[in-house]
Amino acid sequence: MKNFNGLPAIKPQPSYENADMIIRAILALWFVAISTGCDRTPKADKTVVLANDGIFSAALTDHYALIGRTSGPAELWQLKPRALLHSWKHLEDESGIVHAAISGNERYAVTAQRDSIAWWRIADGALLNVWSLPGIGSLSLSHDGFHALIGLPDKAVYFALNQGLTLYAFPHDKAVLTTSLDRIGHYALTGSEDSTAKLWDLTNGTLKFSWPHHNKLATVALSDDGQYALTNAALSQVHIWKTSTGKVHKDVGPKLLTLSAARFSRDSKYVVTGRTSQRIDLWRVSTGKLEKLWRPKKEDAWRPSAATILSLSFTDNESKIWSIAANGYLQRWKK
Repeated sequence: MKNFNGLPAIKPQPSYENADMIIRAILALWFVAISTGCDRTPKADKTVVLANDGIFSAALTDHYALIGRTSGPAELWQLKPRALLHSWKHLEDESGIVHAAISGNERYAVTAQRDSIAWWRIADGALLNVWSLPGIGSLSLSHDGFHALIGLPDKAVYFALNQGLTLYAFPHDKAVLTTSLDRIGHYALTGSEDSTAKLWDLTNGTLKFSWPHHNKLATVALSDDGQYALTNAALSQVHIWKTSTGKVHKDVGPKLLTLSAARFSRDSKYVVTGRTSQRIDLWRVSTGKLEKLWRPKKEDAWRPSAATILSLSFTDNESKIWSIAANGYLQRWKK
């Protein structure tokens, strides 16, 4: 090809400056679309900040929030009216609280550092006892507050706090990373780095079912009545199992999902789950269908980073849900 002077034509070269501007514009539109999409999800009817510097562990009930940081004491907050009730630390140790739990009857709490567990009375904040245990990886507390299920490097132990006695040891091949107890004291559920979730009978300490997964377990949960168990391994499907048969009842959500929290409603009709990517989903147990989703508050709507959901709880009448995230935001949602 030649130009009108008979000389070879020179093809115009692309402007990298213009290309960069186009890419920036596309990214800007993308972030706006994300922010707009997030704005269409239901808003929380209550939002408070419990910790400006973020939190590492948390437990929620209808009336209390128990939070722990990477250093310093745990804090027990009354939710309504909001007030700091107690600051708890294990003896004089300044190490952080890596796990926390509140009993269903809201009378007792337990906190765990990496190598010790403490038992507290909520009414007066009294420290009832402290025990040394190596490598604590997870922690659950019974409804009456007298028994703890503690994940350790090669097992979980069902521990009678009022007696200071291990009642059962539930073996795994690797560390137990997540645990759950039902309200009525029939079952214990453990999830391990060995890629198995195991359901244990608390009447005799025997293994009822072992459920293999394709990755280490991220979250497990039991319904209050012990009829259902939820398990999720990292970047895997969420399974809801029937504890009577050991069979999958429903698979919920996408196939590649990592949960950081889960809680069944008291009537076992719903389960609410929290993701590591700062999203909350409400599922109907009977159908496995998504009923509603929420996107909790972030520091900046345009920033792609997110805070992990650490704990969830239904209110007494089950019309609302509490959530707390690693950025320290406590929020309440209408179901």
